[in-house]
Amino acid sequence: MDVPREVRIEQALTRAVHTKLPRLTLRAGAHLLAMHVSGFVLLLSFLLPPAWAVDAYAVPDVVPALVIGAVLFGLTVCHVAVQLPAALLGTLRHRGAPARAYGTALAAAGVLVALMVWMLGGTWGDWLDLMVRLALSLACYVALALLR
Repeated sequence: MDVPREVRIEQALTRAVHTKLPRLTLRAGAHLLAMHVSGFVLLLSFLLPPAWAVDAYAVPDVVPALVIGAVLFGLTVCHVAVQLPAALLGTLRHRGAPARAYGTALAAAGVLVALMVWMLGGTWGDWLDLMVRLALSLACYVALALLR
C-alpha cells in the first residue's frame, strides 16, 4: 500500500520530535568555549595593527575601510586556518599535559603561519608578528580546553 507523501513527512517530523537529540558533552563544550574566547583574544591583539596595515594607511590613495577589511579578513583566515587546527592538534594529542599541548600547538601554528606567510610573499617580521599574536590566543585556548 502506498502512503501519501504528506503522511510520510508528518510521520518523520513526529518521530524527530520524540527522539532525543545527542547532548553536547562537557569536553566538546569546553573546546567550543575555548575556540570563541581565543578568537576574541586574537581579535583584541589586532587592535594594535600589523606593520603592513600601518604602512597602507600612509598611502593617500588607499581607502581606510579597505585596509580594515583586509586586516579582518586576515584575522579570520588566521583563526580558521592556523589557530583552530593547531590548538585542536595540541589539546587532543596531549589531554593530560597542558605544557606539551601548548608546545605542540605552537609548533603546528609556526609551521602553518610560515606556509601562509610564504604563500602571501611576507617576511620573517610578518611571521614573527603573527606568532606573537597567536601565542597569547593559543595559551588561552589550551588553558580553557584543558581546565579541570
